[in-house]
Amino acid sequence: MKTKYLFLAALAGLTFASCADDAFVGDNSPTKQEVNETGAIKFGFNLQNTTRADIVGNAAAEKLGSNFYVMGTKGSEGLDVPSITPVFDNYLVHYAINTAGKTESNTANWEYVGVNPPTSPYNNYVKLSKASAQTIKYWDYSTTQYDFLAFSTGTFKAVENKALGDLGANEINVTPIASGATLKTNAYTFKLQSTNALENTYITDIVSVKKASYGQEVVLKFKNLGSKIRIALYETVPGYSIDASSVEFYTVDETKDFSGSKGSEGALISTDAKTFATKGTVQVKFPNMGTSNANNSNYNKAAATVTELSAGATSKTFGALENKVIREDAEETSDPTAKLFIGRSLTTATFAGDKDADYYKTVFPVSSTDAAPLTLRVNYTLKSIDGSGETIKIYGAKAVVPAKYTVWQPNYAYTYIFKISDNTNGWTSPDASTDNTDPGLFPITFDAVVAQATDASGEQTTVTTVATPSITTYQQGHKYTTNEYSKTTKGKDDVVRKLYVQVMDNSSTPAKLVGDGSSLPALNTNIHEGTPRSLLYLLGNDDATEAMVMDALQNQGSVSGDVITGRNGLTLTKNANITSGVTSIVNGVDDNPITVAAGSAAEIAIGSLTAGKTYAYVYDYSDGSANKTQTTIWQPSVIGGGAVIPNDTKYITVDDLNGIGTFTAENEAVNSNTYLYFSKTTNGTSTTTYSYYSVDGKKTLPEGLLRVNISSLQDGNGTVTAADGTFVFTTYIRNNGKYAVKVIKIVA
Repeated sequence: MKTKYLFLAALAGLTFASCADDAFVGDNSPTKQEVNETGAIKFGFNLQNTTRADIVGNAAAEKLGSNFYVMGTKGSEGLDVPSITPVFDNYLVHYAINTAGKTESNTANWEYVGVNPPTSPYNNYVKLSKASAQTIKYWDYSTTQYDFLAFSTGTFKAVENKALGDLGANEINVTPIASGATLKTNAYTFKLQSTNALENTYITDIVSVKKASYGQEVVLKFKNLGSKIRIALYETVPGYSIDASSVEFYTVDETKDFSGSKGSEGALISTDAKTFATKGTVQVKFPNMGTSNANNSNYNKAAATVTELSAGATSKTFGALENKVIREDAEETSDPTAKLFIGRSLTTATFAGDKDADYYKTVFPVSSTDAAPLTLRVNYTLKSIDGSGETIKIYGAKAVVPAKYTVWQPNYAYTYIFKISDNTNGWTSPDASTDNTDPGLFPITFDAVVAQATDASGEQTTVTTVATPSITTYQQGHKYTTNEYSKTTKGKDDVVRKLYVQVMDNSSTPAKLVGDGSSLPALNTNIHEGTPRSLLYLLGNDDATEAMVMDALQNQGSVSGDVITGRNGLTLTKNANITSGVTSIVNGVDDNPITVAAGSAAEIAIGSLTAGKTYAYVYDYSDGSANKTQTTIWQPSVIGGGAVIPNDTKYITVDDLNGIGTFTAENEAVNSNTYLYFSKTTNGTSTTTYSYYSVDGKKTLPEGLLRVNISSLQDGNGTVTAADGTFVFTTYIRNNGKYAVKVIKIVA
């Protein structure tokens, strides 16, 4: 049977109902008016997966091993406790097909009266109730509240008083609830000897039922105690595809050693072996109970703390990339062997692993104190889609997801999707380990997305763009199928969620957030020109890529006020809807704020951005003024006779060049701030050809050039007619600034 989304689901329903014509039998006598509204408490059941489709009846019972334990209390709710008078003292509730209606306590095949573990057919379960027998229970209208919670060990056997190392392959040790007063610090404790045991352990939140709702159906949602993670890739490199078979995943973070520790299965690397623990003890408690917490977003919700984690490995594999064909170009469709290419967009991302399990792998929950950054490192081959067959192999491309977003909660699903773009930190040379070659193709970006949480009341999504350093974006309610962020994304309080960014220094080992031990400057500081390091820009091209933004920043055609126009024609208009000094990300999972280091995070007011437009978050981590240089680059073009020389240009005619003597000082140092250089070729005695000689990146000059003083160039004004062969120059400013870029597309 497929287990699609099952263990991600926070929605396993458990119903306690009353029947209007049952006789009342309780601890206290009801009023005459209440008698007709009382009856035996009965159990109904349904289980929902992440797609919200109900799993009912036999299928639902099968998931829970046909049994669960229930704790029920009644009385008045206290300041920090629920009702505490026991009603159901860890009763075992058993499912048996075709038994509904045979007793007054069973209307949906679930029975608790007379169930007596560990006798047959309940011999897979330990007796947890202190009661001598499980008897029928009725609603008591003299009380003001009931509270219910439950757990199940699925198809595994529930046992007591066993150490973690002594558990059998199909056993889960359970320490049950002692009393309602201890729920804040310790409700249930489970000892789990494998992730398989974790997949079989379900808990519920507390459901409080007030007197006004007595006699109505009471629903408990079972939540699996495990967390789920999966990974996927997609690419947006213009003009290239990535053959899925060329992707190699590293299992060790060898910074520039590309020789081994990799394979074809998708993999994530951790700096702590406890991240992928093999066994552990999980303590369940309810820290937000009682009237003092009634307005808390986590009111009556279960919280889990994992202890005794047994170190597993520093990497986790997910399986091979999924077997699907992405064919969008003529070069691809002409291949009769049906090459597999990874997806080209967020919504067509290529997952790694078992499709029948929705590509998820179960992991133990991880607390904020145990969370570690997750690293993806890959080799892959770019293949040109122009039919030429040209390929470029990339080695050691790297993405790091900050530990802030690797805190895994029980029954939540986390999807990390990595985007390979034209802005890369991989190497195009396999010799980078020895020659210290800089990363090629510009720094590559990856997106790491954590998909919608399985509990509808709380969602977590992050997007990590990795150049060096990496940028992580986060917005509660974001779904990975949205490309990329929706300004109308709302939570349960109908508020548009702000967008946050954090910056991480990949060069640190282990990787560290800016402002939290990294050597990089904080976001809320200024560069030497007085410009903030952390900026948001509206892009003039909605299809702009990270590499295009990087080029516009490093090669600026003009700067006018808040608008930068790049050499490539891309405009970047500064946008004010960003605050770089935040220390807390509001609306985290289940509305809990995420505390961040000062200077590591910025807040973007996404509600004030324009739907359908594309923005870029830019972090400038350049050195001080002594190390950041700006150079004027002269860009020449030659125009024919009769053309008008444009405004805002400089020009020099052939006649002017004819009057300049040859500069003969061989190996003279380049002086590009004062001079432009030309070469001169004479064909016989009648034809002379001039060519512009670029000194970009050169330190010395060859013999025989012409040297033209820049101050002697003439200004084009839009009215001068050029002579044939006139050189016209535009200029742009090249700086050696260091930038991290994340392109953010806004949808309605």
